[in-house]
Amino acid sequence: MGVPSIDAAASANLTSVFNYICRCIPGISTLLIIVFIVVGHDSLGFIVLTLVCHVSIVAFSVRSCYGIYAAWRGILQTAKQYSLTPLIPDSSPIFRSLPAPHGASRTTYSNNPKATDVSSDSDAQNIETGVSSYETIETTQIEDNSGAPIHAILVPNYEEHLDTLRETLSMLASHYMARSSYDVYLAMEAQEKGAESKATTLISEFSPLFRHITYTLHPRDLPGESRGKGSNLTWASRTASRRYRILRQSNVVFTVIDADTHLLSSYFEAVTAHCVSKGSDNFTMFVVPFVFDRNAHNVSPIVRCADMFWSAAGMAGLYETSQIRFPTSDYSVTMTLARYVNFWDTGPEGIAEDFHMYLKCFFATGGLLDAVPIYSPASHSNVVHGDMTTNMRIDQRWMLSSQARFKQACRHVWGIMDSGYATRHAIRLIMGWNDIGEPCAEDDLLVAEEKLTLDAFGKSSTGVSRSPLPSRFPSPVPWQRIVILLHRLYEVHFLHIHYFINGLACSWLPMITTVPASSLLGTVLIYASYLRTVAFCGTVLQMLLYEQLYSTALRLRLNSIQMTLSSLSSYTSPMSKSSAKSIEIVRQSLKQVEVSRRIGWLRFLDYFFFPIAAAFYIFVPSLKALILQFWSIELAYNVSPKPVRSNRFVPDDNWKRDGH
Repeated sequence: MGVPSIDAAASANLTSVFNYICRCIPGISTLLIIVFIVVGHDSLGFIVLTLVCHVSIVAFSVRSCYGIYAAWRGILQTAKQYSLTPLIPDSSPIFRSLPAPHGASRTTYSNNPKATDVSSDSDAQNIETGVSSYETIETTQIEDNSGAPIHAILVPNYEEHLDTLRETLSMLASHYMARSSYDVYLAMEAQEKGAESKATTLISEFSPLFRHITYTLHPRDLPGESRGKGSNLTWASRTASRRYRILRQSNVVFTVIDADTHLLSSYFEAVTAHCVSKGSDNFTMFVVPFVFDRNAHNVSPIVRCADMFWSAAGMAGLYETSQIRFPTSDYSVTMTLARYVNFWDTGPEGIAEDFHMYLKCFFATGGLLDAVPIYSPASHSNVVHGDMTTNMRIDQRWMLSSQARFKQACRHVWGIMDSGYATRHAIRLIMGWNDIGEPCAEDDLLVAEEKLTLDAFGKSSTGVSRSPLPSRFPSPVPWQRIVILLHRLYEVHFLHIHYFINGLACSWLPMITTVPASSLLGTVLIYASYLRTVAFCGTVLQMLLYEQLYSTALRLRLNSIQMTLSSLSSYTSPMSKSSAKSIEIVRQSLKQVEVSRRIGWLRFLDYFFFPIAAAFYIFVPSLKALILQFWSIELAYNVSPKPVRSNRFVPDDNWKRDGH
């Protein structure tokens, strides 16, 4: 009896050592590079390393330029294909006269009107006015089996200002599918003081404008959880999944957005069109390009440059022929996929929840994950310091925004742990070891704090179907996709710091030692300098392309807002008091949406700050993460503050606007 226990203990120890080595791969590789430089700078290994780093950075620049160009062309095509139809109340007589999406007839997507009448807060308002949206609009009802999904929009937030969330919900409410297809879940944190009050305020303001809106309250200090976006998303998505299970609805797409994200209606229209044509009961993730076009003019140039590069790098894989497309911040997954992989991870490895969720889905499905690009730009704000005010001097604002961005960068690069995670699971995938766990028992996840009135939906335990787990991963092993995935992770987590160290060595080596020009090392150093010049030119071209995409995305967002404001201003039909108040909140919020235009030749001065931004927001945080992860995988998760403007519209019972 003693031998099995010894073997089990030895196996556990070997597994622990293996996991530790995988976790420390970024740090170990960086130490090896430094050793190569110090001890063997004239060796063949250093020469090969130099060529690999420099060729890789040039290849990444070229691919980024192509990705940005493809995203820009895709955004233009999507804007033409799908309408930007603004919010019009369903009871409005002018609703039927609105132009339909290009090439399609006006359709209201819905899933089982009887179930919707129970779950939707907006339908309660229809009862109040005596008007049913299903009776007033002459539409084609699409049943659950048609493929038109319900969009369950998860908005994780912690200590976000009420106006930030109000503006985000106003953008969503301005979409014409909001009342028929959007279920909004405000994913609140229990440790935030006043979280429930904030959520109930928003629900009371926006309930007439969505199919359903509610909130979840993620408890603090759950066993095995680390603080972060992933743990909040897991709680919210499991709660939502149980609700759809009871409603017997499986045609659902989870969309994750930040508290300050502005999405266009074309995003949800494109996702809907994809699900109608190919179904949503599959392993699909939808990824989207994003831009920082809200308050860039109020932050320091190095913060602006860092976020421009972050956005541009995120589009490096968004061209049509790319097999690997990582999401950043905003993305969607089918509920089938989310339940199949047991939702988001809640441990310290999942701190970069977007990349990590992609990797988890990729390996859990044996490389069968289908990541579909949706070319509809998401709008973000640059982070600011929580103490910033409009009365500060410009140098004070710049300093505080730079400090806030550095803290965010430290959190971003902590996702370097995903390299170890991917290495472990790539080995398991190649070896055919299936370690996918069964999903948790969702019936045990309903707690007293949740505000979903599940009893009203019946006691059925059947509902969402789940594909059976395979006993082994698919055969043959998708070698090509695995190699591309590992290469992309090398670009994201390794390349920038390896290139930085190797580039410094190549520049300083001729100053501290004699390198004959005719030698192999001398020839490589000459070509390396040429490659660095090409990489710099590629970065400049990358930013020029980004400028074009940025301008297009900003115009589309402004056009959507203007269309909404115009339609709301021309609307005069009678409405219930609650609906009118909600629409006025949308109107006032959209009127004050901030934009940051990049005009004139002064914007090109930002490019001179790229070397500083790269060193301060990429190299230093990465080096810090590489060192600290030798000892710990825990990181104190700090939420990045978003800009909040003064003189905002505060709705109350005595509001008077436009004759209401």
